[in-house]
Amino acid sequence: MSTPVIWLLVAAALALVEIVTESLFLAPLVAAAVVMALGTLIGAQLVLVVLIAIVVAAITLIGLRPLLRRARLDFAVGGAEHDFVIGQHGIVEERVVNDEATGVIEIDGEVWTARAINDEQTFAPGDAVEVVAVRGATALVDAAP
Repeated sequence: MSTPVIWLLVAAALALVEIVTESLFLAPLVAAAVVMALGTLIGAQLVLVVLIAIVVAAITLIGLRPLLRRARLDFAVGGAEHDFVIGQHGIVEERVVNDEATGVIEIDGEVWTARAINDEQTFAPGDAVEVVAVRGATALVDAAP
């Protein structure tokens, strides 16, 4: 088996572990392994290929990892995929009480877990509420105007 193929297999294995663990720690190593595969494929000097792989790994770690973390955080706290519900009105189906971690609302036929935007607020079944934010799959609500 040739050296470039071995490096590509290493990159694939690291990528698979990265996908499973979602640690964002192995992504720089995947990039470095790909560089090693390309460098050995074109026959570059090993020292040069290793130095370039280290630089690529460092750039990936410094530049890409924070961006990926931010994107993952945005998704976890209700990124753009849930923005459509902000500003919509719903009806409380199950009492919304933050201290008891309860609350269900219905918005246009969809059922959402809900919490009050202010911990002191509670809403009873039948109350009209407005979604002011989304965290994950939980709507943060306030009294409807």
